[in-house]
Amino acid sequence: MKISFHLFANLRSFSLSTDGCGELELAEGSTVGTVTDALRIPPETDRVILLNGHHAKEDTRLLEGDSLTFFPPITGG
Repeated sequence: MKISFHLFANLRSFSLSTDGCGELELAEGSTVGTVTDALRIPPETDRVILLNGHHAKEDTRLLEGDSLTFFPPITGG
């Protein structure tokens, strides 16, 4: 199955493209964690993950055509 991803800010460095966007071909039953592993994003890297615009966790299963967005947590006062 094919999914798309978008990486923002400091997470963009884990993408092979300069715009932080790409697609991955994954096995059926893959999870968000499969994608973070494939992109070599270290587990200790703080990030917010959206799956089709909704919060997702590492163990969330993916479906054909899903879109993942990764960005750092927003902080400030």
